[in-house]
Amino acid sequence: MIIYCTDFSEKDINFARSNKMGLEILKYSNPNFADNFDINHPQVSAALDGMNGRAMHGAMHDTFHASVDPLIREVAKKRFVQSMEIAAFHGIGRVVFHSSYRKHLNGTSTAAIDGFLNRSVDFWRDLEEYIPGGMTVFIENVEDEDPEVFVQIFRGINSSKIRCCFDIGHAYCSRAVSLNRWIDVLSEYIGHIHMHDNNGNFDEHLPLGHGGIPLAGAINKILFSVGQDVPFVLECDIEESAKWLTNIGFDIGHGA
Repeated sequence: MIIYCTDFSEKDINFARSNKMGLEILKYSNPNFADNFDINHPQVSAALDGMNGRAMHGAMHDTFHASVDPLIREVAKKRFVQSMEIAAFHGIGRVVFHSSYRKHLNGTSTAAIDGFLNRSVDFWRDLEEYIPGGMTVFIENVEDEDPEVFVQIFRGINSSKIRCCFDIGHAYCSRAVSLNRWIDVLSEYIGHIHMHDNNGNFDEHLPLGHGGIPLAGAINKILFSVGQDVPFVLECDIEESAKWLTNIGFDIGHGA
């Protein structure tokens, strides 16, 4: 099982390195950190040194890339391109961006959802030409409530450069659709996993085993449906979660 952690703290980074895990950089998702790249990149380079895999969370603040306003979409594009350029500098080949679906903004009518999907697919098709060689972009489900809608983005883009980052905790919060169904619908496109626990009401990012998500079953289903080489990124207490994984029989510490 391939495990990455996020760069929440120096302690987490050292734990990941000593246990031969990968690292997903979160710091550059903050525009202030990204805009001060010349000052900040040595810190990130040091964190990545010796890691068995590299990924990065791209810009996510106010990047509503499926907005009806073309100026907002343009800002999102600039931030996403900036993220990919930074990732390329660090030799990072996996970059995660959020889906911009928001129920309270997009609406739930068929026309509203179709409009969101069309704008989203057009955005990603345009962005595809800016993806550096050897890099894969992953779109993460956040407030998305229905895998049948979410998967239409990937079908519309139809590109090996743009895949799905499946966030188990976010999917569980939707509760209307089972995790098994999410995985069945998205498995063809999944290439990256975010993992944390919650009790189904909101996005708590609890350590694994501290919430109500049937994680063991979800992990096994992903490994069977998607493959053994998909990275699982711990977005929660890494030591507690790594211990839980080991205790239920998963072999961790083989980043890629």
